[in-house]
Amino acid sequence: MLSIKSMFLLGGITLLVSCTSGPLTINLTNTLDVSRQNETVEIDIYDLPQNMVSMIERVGVYDPSEGLFLTTQLIDLDKDGQMDQLIFQPELAAKSSKIYHIIEHLEKETDVKYCYSRFVPSRIDDYTWENNRVAFRTYGPAAQDLIENGQKGGIISSGIDCWLKRVDYPVIDKWYKASEEEGISYHEDHGEGLDNYHVGISRGAGGLSIKGADDQYFVSKNFTAYNTISNGPLRTIFQLDYADWDGPDGKIKEQKTISLDYGNNLMKIEVSIEGTDKISAGISLQQSMGIIHESNNFLTYKQNHFDTTLSNVIMTTLKHYDGYHIYNPGIKDQNHVFLDFKILNETLTYYVGFYWSKSNQFSGHEAWDQYLNDLAMKIENPITVNIK
Repeated sequence: MLSIKSMFLLGGITLLVSCTSGPLTINLTNTLDVSRQNETVEIDIYDLPQNMVSMIERVGVYDPSEGLFLTTQLIDLDKDGQMDQLIFQPELAAKSSKIYHIIEHLEKETDVKYCYSRFVPSRIDDYTWENNRVAFRTYGPAAQDLIENGQKGGIISSGIDCWLKRVDYPVIDKWYKASEEEGISYHEDHGEGLDNYHVGISRGAGGLSIKGADDQYFVSKNFTAYNTISNGPLRTIFQLDYADWDGPDGKIKEQKTISLDYGNNLMKIEVSIEGTDKISAGISLQQSMGIIHESNNFLTYKQNHFDTTLSNVIMTTLKHYDGYHIYNPGIKDQNHVFLDFKILNETLTYYVGFYWSKSNQFSGHEAWDQYLNDLAMKIENPITVNIK
C-alpha cells in the first residue's frame, strides 16, 4: 500500500522550483483555451525555503494584481504534526499566466469548513462528506454486523450514496441532528435538499467491482476503518480501509483516499489495490433505464429521479481508461453501467460526482456536459506551477 503522502504526489501538479534571490513568487500558467476556476493548486511545503517552512502557519497567498489574499488551507497528509501542503484556488483566464506571492499574512479571516467529512456513529456508522455543491456517504462495519447477525437496520455495501443539496452551506451535521433530536427526516426535502437516492447492495454512484466469468461481479463489503485527514474551506480528505475481499483470481487488498474540493461536483478517489489489474466503477441504473453517454474518459448516466433529473458521472485519466460496459439483468440493485479501468502500479485514480436539476447549479444539461468536457481536459493538462 502507498502512503497518503506518496499517493497525493503521484497525481500532483507540475512543480518547478528554482532557488534565486528576491520575493517568493508563484507563476501559474494555463495552457488551455478555457478559463480555470475552483481548481486547487497544491504547493509542497518542503519545496519552499526553510525560513518559509518554519513560519508556514503565518503565510498566505497574495494576488498583487487584485491587492488581496486568496483563501488557503494547510494539510498534514500523514498526520505527523507537520504540514505537508499549502493549497489555494486561483482564477486563470484561457491561455494565460499569473503571478502570486507567498508572504506573511497575520490577519486571516475565520474560514467556514465548506469541505467537510466525518464518521457518524449515531447513524449506525456512516461516513459522510460534502462541499458547497454535493454530498455523499458510505457505510461502515456496524451496519455490516447488523446484517450478519440477523438484525434489522443494517446494510452490506461499499456503494456510494448521493445526498442531493440545493444550498451552498454545510448540511451534514444539521440534517443528522434534526433527524436524531427532532425526528425530521433528511429523506424529505425541507428546502435544502434530501437523500432519496437508493444504494442498497448496488454500486450506487461509483462503487468498485470486478467482473468475473459468467457475469459474476465481485465487490468489497463495508469499510472497516476510516482516517479523517483534513477539513477546511477548500478540501476535505479522508481514507477508507477495507477487509481483503474475494476477486475472481484471489484476494483483493483495497484502500481508498478520497478528496472533495470547494466548487467541484466531482470528488477524486485514489485507490491503492492489489490482486487485480482490471476493475470497474458502476452507476446504479435505479428504477428505469435512463440515458447513457460515454465520451473519451468519462461516463454519464442521466435519469428521471422522482420529479427531477439526476445525472451521475464517473471520470478517469486517459492512462487508466479501458472502455465501459452495461450489465442489466433486470434484478434490483444489480443493474449498472460500468466505466472500466486499467490499474497501473497497483494504483487507480478516478472521479465521481453528479448534477441534480433542482440544485440549479448549471443552466441545463448542455452546460453540465460542457463542464465535464472541460474538466476532463483540465485533469490531463494541470496548471503549471513555477516557484521562484
